[in-house]
Amino acid sequence: MKIGYLVGAISLTVLILIIAFQNITMKSSFVMFFNIESTPMTFPILLISVISMIAGALYTMFLKSMIIEKKEEREEDIDTGF
Repeated sequence: MKIGYLVGAISLTVLILIIAFQNITMKSSFVMFFNIESTPMTFPILLISVISMIAGALYTMFLKSMIIEKKEEREEDIDTGF
């Protein structure tokens, strides 16, 4: 499950970067990731915000699973005497 959290978080982070940088440069080069010509910049900003919240939750779940695993390994080491 840790791999799923990490892959999901990294892929959403890359998507955030693609959307953000394409929308910044679309004014000068007219190249867009999404075909948003008449939409104001509010929609891409809200989209990036929602995606970043999901990515943050995935990063948090990944770190939490890492901490729980380390705690369980320590408890097993104490129980077995090693």
